[in-house]
Amino acid sequence: MKKSVLITGAGSGIGAATAREFSRRGYFVFLLGRNRSHLEEVSRNLSASELLICDLRDPAQIQKVVTQVLQHPEGKNLEVLVNNAGIFKTHTTLEGSDELWLDQLNVNLMGPVRMTRALWPHFEKQGRGSILNVSSTLGLKPSANTSAYSASKAALLNWTQALAQEGGPKGIRVNSVSPGFVDTPIHTFHVLQGEEKEKTLAGLGPLQPLGRIGAPEEIAKAVAFLATDDSPWTTGANLNVDGGIHLA
Repeated sequence: MKKSVLITGAGSGIGAATAREFSRRGYFVFLLGRNRSHLEEVSRNLSASELLICDLRDPAQIQKVVTQVLQHPEGKNLEVLVNNAGIFKTHTTLEGSDELWLDQLNVNLMGPVRMTRALWPHFEKQGRGSILNVSSTLGLKPSANTSAYSASKAALLNWTQALAQEGGPKGIRVNSVSPGFVDTPIHTFHVLQGEEKEKTLAGLGPLQPLGRIGAPEEIAKAVAFLATDDSPWTTGANLNVDGGIHLA
C-alpha cells in the first residue's frame, strides 16, 4: 500500500526537494503552498501528487485543505506531515514592528501548530504518524538582526519536544531538522547569477567547518530519514544539517 506525505512550503527550496525525495521513496505527495504555478512545476517531476493551495496564516484555509486531504483516496494512507513552510525577514529588535514579528511567528510557529492540530485526530485514530518540523540553526544559535525568525524557530524546537511527549503513547513520532545556510529562495543570494553568485557562496563557505553551504537535497534526505520508518525509535530529536555551522 502506497503511503502518503503532506509537505508545506512545497513549491520551492527544501520543500520541493523533500517532495522529490519522498516521491523517489514511493510516497504519494500532497504538495501545499501559496503559489500554484510553483507547485505545478514541482508536481511534474513526481510520480503521484496532489496540489493544495493554502495560506498557513488562515486557520479556515488549513481546515479546508485538511478536509480535502482526508477525503482524497490517498488521504487514508497519510502517515507523514512535514512542516516546512517558513518566512525570513531581517531586522533589528528595535526596528522590527509588531506586524513583522507576528507575521513570522504566525507562519513559522503557528502554521505548524495549526496544521498539526488539524491532522492529529487522523494520526491518533490510525495509531501511528510522523511529524517533522523544519527549524533552523538560528533557533539554536541566533545571530544579530534575525530576532523574530530566530525566536520563532527556537519555539518550534521546544514545541517539537513537547509534542513528542504527547504523541509517544499514541504512536505519533515528532522530530525536527535544523538547516544552516542552504541555497534556497529564502536567502537573497539564491537569485544571484554567474560570477556574482559564485563569489558570494565562496565568501559564505568558510562560515561552515565543512567549507560550503548546503543544497536542498541534503536537507531532504535528513527529513526523510527522521520522518519515515528509517528511524522508528526516534522521537523528540533534532538533527543539525548545517555543515557544522552550529559549532562555529
